[in-house]
Amino acid sequence: MNFRRTLCCLVTSLAFQANADTFTLADGSTLQGTILSEDETSYVLEVRVTKSIKDERVVAKADVVKIQREKKDLTAFEPIAKLVPTPDALTAEQYASRISAVEKFLKEHRGSAKSKEARAILATLKAEANEVQAGCIKIKGKMLAASDYRANALDIDAGLQEAQIREFLAKGAYVAALRAFSGFDREFKNANAHAALKPLILQAISSYLAQIEQTLAGYETRLKERETGLQRMNLDARRNTQSALAEEAAAIEARFKAEKDAKLGWVTTDPYFKPSLEETLTFGKQETTRLSAIAPTPLGGDAGKAYREALQKILNAANAAAATAALTEAKNAMVSAKYLAILQAAASAPR
Repeated sequence: MNFRRTLCCLVTSLAFQANADTFTLADGSTLQGTILSEDETSYVLEVRVTKSIKDERVVAKADVVKIQREKKDLTAFEPIAKLVPTPDALTAEQYASRISAVEKFLKEHRGSAKSKEARAILATLKAEANEVQAGCIKIKGKMLAASDYRANALDIDAGLQEAQIREFLAKGAYVAALRAFSGFDREFKNANAHAALKPLILQAISSYLAQIEQTLAGYETRLKERETGLQRMNLDARRNTQSALAEEAAAIEARFKAEKDAKLGWVTTDPYFKPSLEETLTFGKQETTRLSAIAPTPLGGDAGKAYREALQKILNAANAAAATAALTEAKNAMVSAKYLAILQAAASAPR
């Protein structure tokens, strides 16, 4: 491992500057910074090394070939442009968040060349949000009517989440897949999609833990290589890098504690933070044991089928007693709380 290069890359990655201008120097290099002051011969620039560490650089005007001022509206529009087309199954709250972001852009950048595009994005988001508020859900790029969604809600939702998890797995995004499966497991334990996913998840856990074990085995070597890389740097570079590493280490430890407190399960790992690696190995082995013990056929039967049948019985029920009996059948089939609530609402509706 070229650790000196790794350390330099770390500092470079952290050396960002919000709302910075770009200075092209006579030697061909560029520098991003904000002008704090200037006189007849030089600029004093503020350059951010990390989120909390700033540095000042004095640059001779004679060395500056060009200054490219940041076009703040174009920078601000970049995330706005990615808000459409919207993904499937966004909630009303998620639409509200996107709408708020576009409205903020339009307010803060009046007269921007991107205003027309932003207004078109806003119109699309509001139109879709209205449909979602009415009970529709977006599936495969099209809005599904509320009644059609309700008829098969459990399997529709399970299928959407299953597809997302499979996409994560195909990309090798093990942590994203395993975290998504944790929520899926709680909500759709008795769905057919759960049985279909379980072998893939067990395989993913095995592959991921093998990576973690390899990372953990090289832990001491990485620490020594990092120290060697630091000692080879000049004093200023070493101090800057040590400050960056210390700040990063504090953030990593705080994140680990927060994830543990939130009982996230699959914590974020870092090759230089040993507890995160050890925690992942322990949790992964526990999950392997737990999932392996789940019977191939759910004890309560197919929850999706139980939900559909219960809904039909409730909608066709001649009286409240018949509707209540159908609801009880769904509970016995271990249909999860979200979908029992839909059935309860149907059972409580006037006949």
